[in-house]
Amino acid sequence: MTKILMIAGEASADKHASAVIRALREKIPQIEIFGMGGPEMAAAGMECLYGMDEVAVMGITDVIPKIKHIIQVFQNLKRLIDARQPDVVIPVDLPDFNMHIARAAKKRGKKVLYYIAPQIWAWRRYRAHTLAAVTDGIAVIFPFEEKLFRSYGVNARYVGHPLLENDPPFSTASWPPKKIGILPGSRKHEIKKILPVMLKAKRIIQEKRPELAWCLPIAPGLEHDFFRAMIDDDISLTSSPVLPRLNLAMVKSGTATLELALRGVPHCIAYRTSHINYLLARTFVRVDHIGMPNIIAEKRIVPELIQHECTPQALAQELSSFIQDSSLYEKTRDSFKTMRKSLGSQKASQGVANWVVSMLPH
Repeated sequence: MTKILMIAGEASADKHASAVIRALREKIPQIEIFGMGGPEMAAAGMECLYGMDEVAVMGITDVIPKIKHIIQVFQNLKRLIDARQPDVVIPVDLPDFNMHIARAAKKRGKKVLYYIAPQIWAWRRYRAHTLAAVTDGIAVIFPFEEKLFRSYGVNARYVGHPLLENDPPFSTASWPPKKIGILPGSRKHEIKKILPVMLKAKRIIQEKRPELAWCLPIAPGLEHDFFRAMIDDDISLTSSPVLPRLNLAMVKSGTATLELALRGVPHCIAYRTSHINYLLARTFVRVDHIGMPNIIAEKRIVPELIQHECTPQALAQELSSFIQDSSLYEKTRDSFKTMRKSLGSQKASQGVANWVVSMLPH
């Protein structure tokens, strides 16, 4: 029987990996998929021996308290490779953890296909040389990544972006916006830093525009009660895996920014972290933007408010610009259309599954 080990450590990776699992099970009905993941991977048919929250940390200040447990999980996964002898190991995103898994698997003679590559174009470019040595291939999700990784000797292939998997509809909403989304992220420690700023911005806007509706989509794995204790009574909570229909949003930097752009929803990106993490990022990160729509377009499509710039007043002002200016609103949506076309129409899960099949012994 074909055996696959998959490792994912956050909500977006759980979602994207689950599509790969379904594609693999269609191509190879007699397949055993096991490893570390979340509820969506389990629902798709993976044996989740470790939950994705085992290693879900971000930044050095979050890693230190959990380092002993993270090392223990890593050692257990190495023993799992030895015990169950997977044909292919598929690390998904989570580079600080998964690059070590890839090295361990490769050392044991296993095929390694990395899905959703480390963002070497942003920082730590030297990782490309390591990836060339510890993987058999990298399935990248942005067209520009293929050429960049190949220039370092990595067997990289653009498979399409997973957010385009089911061809998400481009919003037909017209200006002015009536429903505004509040998207503070999927990790509790990040939410506690960013959500209070977003709530204050919401209240500033609400003073002048009381007719607006507000919605907070809850990321998988989080509870309604966690948010209800912090938010205003007039904010509706939704927990669907698909974003609700929104006309405008304020969003933490991350996958959700691209999802909103692909759906044609103008937004403002907000990000705050600890002072130490921010100083480290400023030292090493080598990109002009942090939002994926801006990185892909290579220009500022949507506003970004980072660290000390991320204040309730600034966030309210940026969102108000979209509410007051129809030309800005439509210009932003036109930019999203262009960006979406640049990503093509390939199904990432099929690309990864086909690659896995080609790597299996015949």
